Amino acid sequence: MIKKATFAVGILVLTGCTITPERPAPQTPQPKATDSQKKITPPSSGVKITPYEQKEIKRQTVPVIVVPEQKVQQRFSNDGSQLPAFKTLMQKTQTAYKQKQFADAERFALQAQRIAPQAAETYLYLGLIADQRKQYANAEALARRGLSYAQSNSMKKQLWLIVLRASEARNHPVKAQEARRAIQAL
Repeated sequence: MIKKATFAVGILVLTGCTITPERPAPQTPQPKATDSQKKITPPSSGVKITPYEQKEIKRQTVPVIVVPEQKVQQRFSNDGSQLPAFKTLMQKTQTAYKQKQFADAERFALQAQRIAPQAAETYLYLGLIADQRKQYANAEALARRGLSYAQSNSMKKQLWLIVLRASEARNHPVKAQEARRAIQAL
C-alpha cells in the first residue's frame, strides 16, 4: 500500500513539473534609437536580430559573351585503340578468325571491346563472327553499332558489307538497298 501511495505521489509530482507554466523572461528596457543606430525590435521568439551596417547591394548587369556556334564533329581519337593490350587482343582475334576458331576470336574481341568500347574494329570482328554463325540479326546490329564509331571509309565499307550480307540473308531488300547505296557513296 505504501508503494502504491509513493508511486501515485511520484506521478503527480512529475505531472506537475511538466504542466507548470513557464515564467516570462524579464524584459530589459530598450535604449532609445539615435541617428547612428536603427531601432532594434526583438521578435516574439526572443531572438535578437541586428541589421548589418553596410550599404545596400545594388544589382548590376553583367555583359553576356556569345560564342558563335561551331559545327561539332564527333571524334573518337582517344577510343583506346592505341593501347598495347587492345592491339594484342585484336591480333589474337584476327589470328583466331583466320583459323576459323570463332569461339576464341569472339572471346578475344569481347575482351578488346571492354578495353576500348568505342573502337569500331571490335564491332567489325564481332559482326563477322555472328555472320559466320548465321546470327544475321546480331551481325547487322553489331555492324550498325560499329558504324557509329567508324572513322575511316574503309572501316565503314567493311561494316556496310556485313549489313548487306545480313540483310540479304534475312531477306530484307530495303535494308540491303540502303547498304548498297552506302557502299557506293564511300
